[in-house]
Amino acid sequence: MGTAIIPIELYKILEDKLGREQATEVVNLYEQTAEAIHTSVKIAVKEELKNELVTKEEFKAGLAEIRAEIRVIRIEMKFLIVLMIIAITLMNPVAAELIKGLLKL
Repeated sequence: MGTAIIPIELYKILEDKLGREQATEVVNLYEQTAEAIHTSVKIAVKEELKNELVTKEEFKAGLAEIRAEIRVIRIEMKFLIVLMIIAITLMNPVAAELIKGLLKL
């Protein structure tokens, strides 16, 4: 942030009321306080963000879990597709007659 700058009008009022030396001390104290607050807020935000971020290892573990779930879903989808094909085939009248003919042999 650098140094905190107060408006010149404020400094002139301080200088008129307190004198040059004390006005300078007040401004320096203000700048130090503003810098300390800025540093404190910066550290707090950095810590808060760091706690919200995931590490590379956590990301890779989550990605592995997602990939495993996708593999399971693919297997389930293949099974359901095969069942649908069987169901459609069995519901077809021509296929039903063909199966009846094969079973009578």
